Amino acid sequence: MQVSRPVAPDDRTLGWLERQESERRSGPLFTYLHAHAAQLSRFVVIGASLAALNLFFLYCFRTLLHFPDPIAAGATYILGTLVHFPAHRWITYNAQHRPIRPQGIRYAVMLVCNFLILQALVALASRLSISPYIAYMASTGCTMVFNFLVMTHIVFVKGPDRG
Repeated sequence: MQVSRPVAPDDRTLGWLERQESERRSGPLFTYLHAHAAQLSRFVVIGASLAALNLFFLYCFRTLLHFPDPIAAGATYILGTLVHFPAHRWITYNAQHRPIRPQGIRYAVMLVCNFLILQALVALASRLSISPYIAYMASTGCTMVFNFLVMTHIVFVKGPDRG
């Protein structure tokens, strides 16, 4: 009669079991946030700093340079975008050592999606007789979440198949 010995699980199996147990206790959202906590905190700090900078740009364009509101808002958006991309590329995602062109193209597609989200929510608000200001604030929240996910997993993703 042959006696079988118990097989000890390898490190991958133990890691998988620990992740499953952790996920059961805390849920997939908490697990995701925990895994991306450092990136998420940098994303929030950069975003808040850029929001303040955008308000400063808007103030300067409107008050100091006396630009009309649409031009001031457009110029603010362009300058904000020109700062937003490199700030997240260097600080949030540490992706400056990878080729800029593919990242820039993916980033531009993300901006188009942001614009479409804004337009969809403003149109929906109009149909529901809700203030466009509410829709604009809602789109800001949606695009913040969208931007973090897209920049983390598409724009600045690490890997051999991505630039």
